[in-house]
Amino acid sequence: MNELDQALDQLNREARDSYSSLSDARAKLMAAVDAEAALPQLKPRRRRLVLPVAAAAAAVLAVTAVVVQVRSGEPAPQAQVPPSSEAPSSEAPVALVAAEVLNKAADLTVGAVDQPVGPGQFRYINKHVWNTRGQSTGVSVDAPDQTIKGSTYLLELRYQTWIPADEKQVWLERREVLGPLKWLGGTSPESETTPPPIMDTDKGDRQGPCGDFFPKAKPKKVCGDATDSAQPAFYRNLPNDPDKMFARLKEMTKGRGSTPSAMFYFGLQVLEDGLMPAEQRGNWYRALAKIDGVKVVENAVNLDGRTGIALGIDGEHERRDLIIDPKTGAFIGARSVAGEHPYEAWIKPGTVTEFSAVTTGVVGTIGQTPGN
Repeated sequence: MNELDQALDQLNREARDSYSSLSDARAKLMAAVDAEAALPQLKPRRRRLVLPVAAAAAAVLAVTAVVVQVRSGEPAPQAQVPPSSEAPSSEAPVALVAAEVLNKAADLTVGAVDQPVGPGQFRYINKHVWNTRGQSTGVSVDAPDQTIKGSTYLLELRYQTWIPADEKQVWLERREVLGPLKWLGGTSPESETTPPPIMDTDKGDRQGPCGDFFPKAKPKKVCGDATDSAQPAFYRNLPNDPDKMFARLKEMTKGRGSTPSAMFYFGLQVLEDGLMPAEQRGNWYRALAKIDGVKVVENAVNLDGRTGIALGIDGEHERRDLIIDPKTGAFIGARSVAGEHPYEAWIKPGTVTEFSAVTTGVVGTIGQTPGN
C-alpha cells in the first residue's frame, strides 16, 4: 500500500496510489527516524496528493489508511463516518496489556485457513477507502513569520484486484471514485478553498502480468519480488515464527531506524495488503506484540460497526491503531487518528483522518465479484 515527502513524491509517480495510503509510510512520521536510507525491503504504495502553490514551498500532507479485514462472504462495510468525527472511545479504559490481547488473538486464529485459489480462479481483493487529499503552503524564506496555510479533504475510493492462481499471468485492477470530496478542515472556509482534482490514477481498469499495472513506473516492478508485500512471493518467503517475523520487521525498517513506530506501521501495512495467509496471521500478531510501546488504546468500533479492541503507539502528531475482535481474534480494522499536535494545525486532535474496508474472496472469472 512511500512516504509522501516531495523527494519520494517523484518515485513511481505514474503509479500514484492514494490508498495505499499504505502507498505508504508517512514522511513526517519517519522524519523522527533515519530519513536518509530508503526502504528496499517493503514497498509502501500510498501517496498523498499535494497541489502546487505559486511562489511557495509545498509542504506535504501525509497519507495514512485504515483497513478493515472482512471474511469472504460477509457483506462489504458501508462507510458512514462524518469527516470531522473523532475516534470512538469507551466510557472506561480497557485494563488490558497489548501483548496479552495480541497473543490471545493469535491463539484464536490457530487452525484458520483461506479458501484456496484453484487453476483458472482468481483471488479477489476489494478495498473501500477514505483517503486524505489536500494542499498546504509552506512558509516563505522572505516571510518566516507567516503561518502555514492549507486545507484537507477526504476522498472515497474503491480498489478491486483480481490475482490469478498463477501470479505470473495477467492481473486486473479496477479503481473507482465513489463520491465527492468531503471537507475535513482548513485555514480558510471551505467556500473559499479550491478542492484538489481527481487524478487519472484514481479511476479506470488496468491490467498487467504479476500486477504490473504501471509498466513505465520507476523503479520497475519485479514479478515474484519477495520484498513486496503486495505480491504472494512476500508471504512464501516470510518465516512463520514470531521471533523471526519480528527480526524481519526490524530488517524491513532498518532504513528508518527500526523504531517501534516504524515497525508497527509496516506491520499494519502488511495486514492491510490483504494477502497474508490465515495460517501466518497469528504469529504476525505475536511479532507485533514484541514491539515496545504498543498499548491498548480503547474499545473501538470499526467501519462496519463491529466492536473490538484498539491497539496503537502514541505519537505527538498521529496515532495508528490496529483493531482486533477479542472474541474471534480477527483483524477487523485500523485507523489513523490525529494526535495532540496534528501535522496539519487545522485538524482537531482526535479526528479520525483515514480508514478503509477490505474484503477478500475467490472467483472463477477475472472481473467477477463474489456472489455474482
